[in-house]
Amino acid sequence: MEKTSHPIDASLLGLLSSDENRMREFIHINTTSLSIALFVVLLTVLYYQAVPKPIPGIPYTQKSRWNPFGDAFDFVKYTKDTGEGWRWFATKAEELQSPVFQVFIAPFSKPIVVVADIQEIIDMATRRVKEFDRGGYVVKWVGTLFPEGTMSMPSHDKFKDQRNIWSSTMTSQFLNTVSAKTIHQHTSSLIELWATKTRRGNERPFEVSDDLKQITFDMSVLAYAALRGLMIWTAATGDDLGLITSRTDAAAATPKPAITGSQDDAVKFDGPAHLPEVVEACEVLVEHLKNMRSSVWLWATKQWIKMTPSWRWAWRTKERVILQLIENSQRRVGESQCAMDEVFARSAQLGATGRSSSSHREMIDETFAYIVGGHETTQDTTKWSMKYLTANQDKQTNLRSALLRLFPGATATNLPTTHQLLTTTDPYIEASVQELIRIALTAPSWARTTTRDVVVLGHHVPKGVDVVGAPSVESLEDMEEFEVDPKLRSASSRPRAAGRWEKGSKGEYRPERWIDEEGVYDGYRGPMLPFGAGPRGCFGIVDFGLSTDGDLEKIGQRLARLELRMMIMMLVISFEFRPIPEKYASFRANEVINRGPEITYIRPLLRT
Repeated sequence: MEKTSHPIDASLLGLLSSDENRMREFIHINTTSLSIALFVVLLTVLYYQAVPKPIPGIPYTQKSRWNPFGDAFDFVKYTKDTGEGWRWFATKAEELQSPVFQVFIAPFSKPIVVVADIQEIIDMATRRVKEFDRGGYVVKWVGTLFPEGTMSMPSHDKFKDQRNIWSSTMTSQFLNTVSAKTIHQHTSSLIELWATKTRRGNERPFEVSDDLKQITFDMSVLAYAALRGLMIWTAATGDDLGLITSRTDAAAATPKPAITGSQDDAVKFDGPAHLPEVVEACEVLVEHLKNMRSSVWLWATKQWIKMTPSWRWAWRTKERVILQLIENSQRRVGESQCAMDEVFARSAQLGATGRSSSSHREMIDETFAYIVGGHETTQDTTKWSMKYLTANQDKQTNLRSALLRLFPGATATNLPTTHQLLTTTDPYIEASVQELIRIALTAPSWARTTTRDVVVLGHHVPKGVDVVGAPSVESLEDMEEFEVDPKLRSASSRPRAAGRWEKGSKGEYRPERWIDEEGVYDGYRGPMLPFGAGPRGCFGIVDFGLSTDGDLEKIGQRLARLELRMMIMMLVISFEFRPIPEKYASFRANEVINRGPEITYIRPLLRT
């Protein structure tokens, strides 16, 4: 039977096909619209999550309120323009005309509350320690290098036990016998290096940043590693680092410059061809730390840097060398041949009482913190000292006169002994050292996290918020003082006024400010916070019952002061640091872990 076609069927099929296409177009359009809408909603949610959430009642920069990165770009720009970031906080205090304000440093983060009042900073650090503890931004940043060191720990029992274990490395006996001898020996080597450069450079200016970097690294390692004449670094590696000796050899091999042109032109000396592997590794890690701080998003930058080949090589090298030192000492338990042996003995003593002993991880991090922290602080303070003594010829002359009254006939070839330097004092010498530490401001910040809801100068600050102190307002900034109503201060702060420096003098190098009307040195005549304060200050160890040395507070500060005092005394006796051309005299800073000068030129005249 022959089939026939039905036109209506074809028409229906056409209609169905057209409706299907329109339906597909409708679904496609609506799916795209829905995707766009969901994307917009997601972006909106992310935006509102990222933008700052100001704490009510605390001043802040209004333009930063709806920027996901808050003040971060302003902070990074200021850091790149000036070389220092912590000083930015002090400038914001003047901009906002408030001693308490908040800043927004990263997306998806809580605000940081800044306090620019030295009296309140000291009070929070020393008398309100249960309200403010270590944590937050600084631990996320610097703690990258020492994740299990006390620098990164909250103030729990483990922290206290760790501090007690490591206190043996900086008792008075250790500092005055081992550390002081190491400082004297290495400063004598530095004097020989600078004498060589002075002769070969025809008494022209030369840069000393690397010289001071290497000598302070050597001193930090050996002051930690040496006890009773045995160097654990030598025991572990078979070789003394010898950084200054290698620099002296390189300087002696540098061809003498032609005696042409201006005597004001600096001369450049060759450095050693190679540095010890562990020194290079430490420099790489510290440089990466600087890159983290200069980013607008710390967390993301840190994750990226930790995946780079240079970071991974440097980290492995540091771990291998320090672990070797630890294992060498562990095999010598009971012999007490070096500082690490003392740490193991103290750790075992704590463990026997049921308290926490140190793991290898904690020992590695604490050792590295000791070396890097001591090295960075001492080198930067000494650099600033060279600059301020050079720029203030009258103060330098006064200091040398005081030294020569104590040590008549002392020269570069007739230096006082270690014992003489330790036991002889003079008001102007102590005032000069104190003022160099104050004006250098190598550690220009104080940072904690609130452990509960607190009130700071009348402002409510919730639990878990980072609080940063800006003590540079009393060291570098000749800014107007904020008049704070005493009723707004905490009960523990009101009766303890910190004092103030005369406006117009805070940024000047004036040793006389530390000498009273009767000519007596007084280290408490005005505000100063270079090492922090309280139990979380620079190795601010408190005696928890195991110590036989009754004076353990702030022993890190004691070591730093001892190093600077001995070095400055020996250097000022050995050289006259003559004025240098303006092009080499810049005071621009360069912050890494601490605040140091970008360049450090000297023009010494050897005293023989």
